[in-house]
Amino acid sequence: MPEDQEIIKDVLIEPLEDILLHVGRGIAQSQLELDKNSLATQILIDNNKDLREAGIKATWYHLPEVNAELKMSLSLHGIVEKKEEKVQAVRLKIFSAPINATYKNAFDYDVTGASTIRAKIVSIPPPIESKGM
Repeated sequence: MPEDQEIIKDVLIEPLEDILLHVGRGIAQSQLELDKNSLATQILIDNNKDLREAGIKATWYHLPEVNAELKMSLSLHGIVEKKEEKVQAVRLKIFSAPINATYKNAFDYDVTGASTIRAKIVSIPPPIESKGM
C-alpha cells in the first residue's frame, strides 16, 4: 500500500454518513449494555429469596438525550458513475476526517478551518401496539 494511502487510512477519512452512523450505533450499543446489566441485576435479585422478599428492584439507566460535537475536516468530492465508458451521473459526497494530531501533521491542516457537527440524539417512547380492533 502506498504511503499516502497509509496516512489516509490512519486518519480515518470516511463518508460523513458513515461517521454519524457509527456514532449512533455506539450510543445504541451503550444503551443496550446498560439494559443488559439492569436485567442481569434483576434476575440476580429474583433468584435471591432475601432480596426478592425485601422488594428490591434493579435500577434501570436510560440515555434520554445525547449531544455530540464533532470537530471534523469536511471535503466534497464528485463520485462519477459510468456505464459502458459513458458518464451516467456525478454524485456529490461529503467525506470527513476527525481533527487529530495525525491529520493535522500529515496534511499541514489549519485547525481553525475545522467544521463542527453537532448532533442531538433523543430517545422516544416505542410505538403503542394496538390489540386487535
